[in-house]
Amino acid sequence: MTSGHPYLRRRRRPVAEAASTGTTTAPGRSATPSHTSTVLPPRTSAAPAAPAAGTAPRPAGPSTPVGTAAPAGSAAPAGPSERVLRRRAELARRVRPFPAPDPRAVRLLGPDDPVVRIDRRRSAVGALTVTGCTSAAWETVDWTVGATTAAGAEAGRRVVTAGNRPLVGFEDGTALVSLRHVRQLRRALFMARGTERLVVSLHDGTTVGVAEGTPDTMTVLALSVVDGELELRAEPFARATHDGDVFAAFGFVLSTPVPGV
Repeated sequence: MTSGHPYLRRRRRPVAEAASTGTTTAPGRSATPSHTSTVLPPRTSAAPAAPAAGTAPRPAGPSTPVGTAAPAGSAAPAGPSERVLRRRAELARRVRPFPAPDPRAVRLLGPDDPVVRIDRRRSAVGALTVTGCTSAAWETVDWTVGATTAAGAEAGRRVVTAGNRPLVGFEDGTALVSLRHVRQLRRALFMARGTERLVVSLHDGTTVGVAEGTPDTMTVLALSVVDGELELRAEPFARATHDGDVFAAFGFVLSTPVPGV
């Protein structure tokens, strides 16, 4: 019925045109190629795996390789030297004396201010002098003990420094201590049996006097070296008839003299 109507006739592609393109079209379908689109599943990010039970989570931040070796040619940091270790051991063994004033702050050693202490720098420079002294005794770190008087009498053993000078001695009636070699000295005593008061002087001009005592007592100046620091102490003592009594009371035992020394 439709084939007889001129406007409802089915259109067909000419055979010659179809042959030139090399394609055929099925009846009822358009010759235009169809484009099919492929639908991809949505992209999802994989969640990190949960840590195993009993393990701590790794901290956030840039990852650092474990066990990474040091760059070639770089040396491990060196530890303290042997000299530093010895010095630390010496400091640990150092005697910590009680606080004492500097002689520059004290004018007179006596009952009110019996002790002064001199720092290491001033304890190792020049000479310490004691005027008014009539006799002196000394004891070194190797337990050499000796004594001498301003008149030149000697007992025990002399101690001479590398400069061929006495460690403790008299010069023109003044007692001297060679501070350059003070670490050889352990302690010393200075006594005054005359009319003059003991006066201690240092190379920097510091001076300090010592109380004279009473008719029944005299003041003995006791010098000690504590870790390189000089400590001066005024010790009241009963006036004795012989210096040996004073030496014995302070524990000084005279060494046997060595002939020719």
